[in-house]
This record gives sequence, C-alpha cells and structure tokens, in this order.
Amino acid sequence: MEKSLVFVVSANDAVRDSTRQLIEAAGLHAQTFATIQAFLDAVVSGRRACLVLDVNKGDLSDPQGQTLLARACARVPGLLIVDRGDVPMAVKAVQAGAMEIVQKPYADENLLRSIKQALQAVPFFAPLSEKM
Repeated sequence: MEKSLVFVVSANDAVRDSTRQLIEAAGLHAQTFATIQAFLDAVVSGRRACLVLDVNKGDLSDPQGQTLLARACARVPGLLIVDRGDVPMAVKAVQAGAMEIVQKPYADENLLRSIKQALQAVPFFAPLSEKM
C-alpha cells in the first residue's frame, strides 16, 4: 500500500524543510512547494493526501490569494499554519475551505495529529480532470 502524501506549501525554505522532515519521520511521504500555484500546477497521482499550508500575513488579503486557497482546499483537505492572533486570516481561510487552522508556535505532535485527521477525511486524492 502506498504511503499517504502530505503536500507542504511555504515560501520559507526552512519551514518547508523542517515540516517535510517531521512528516517523513512520522512515516508519511511529503512533497514541498514554494507557492500554492506551484502545488496547483503539480501533477499528482491518486492517493490519500492532504495539504499543509504555511501562510503569512497578507497571503489571503486579496481575492486572488483566497481563490488559490479555495482551489487548493477543493483538491485535498487543507490545514493552515498561521501566526498567533491572526484571527482575520483564520476566518478567511475557513471561508475558503480550510479544514483546520494551526497556530504558531505549535507542538510537532499536534501538527502530526491534525495531519493524520485530515488524511482520514477523504479516502484518496483524485486529480482534477481540468484546471479551474
């Protein structure tokens, strides 16, 4: 059986690498992207998957950012990592389809628990037949 796949999106190289290492240490497969658009453009095969998106202040402040997030969360269950106290961004993320909001700083085991719950939310990821 194929390992579950966790897509990690962050503009920060260190965040992408450390999150990927955490996920792989838990026995899951991770694939990283620097932007939501890069994730949306990627070709992936059908398998159980979720998205971990590290968002910064301003990422969801415009309609284009919210549209990209909605497109990403329509493809796979999405978890957003946000800075503590950024309630407006969290609200926008949930409205765009995010499954859960994880506040920084977070305990590794809490993020992994959220990832495992997201992976159980849908049986597998089926790529969209056409771009939205």
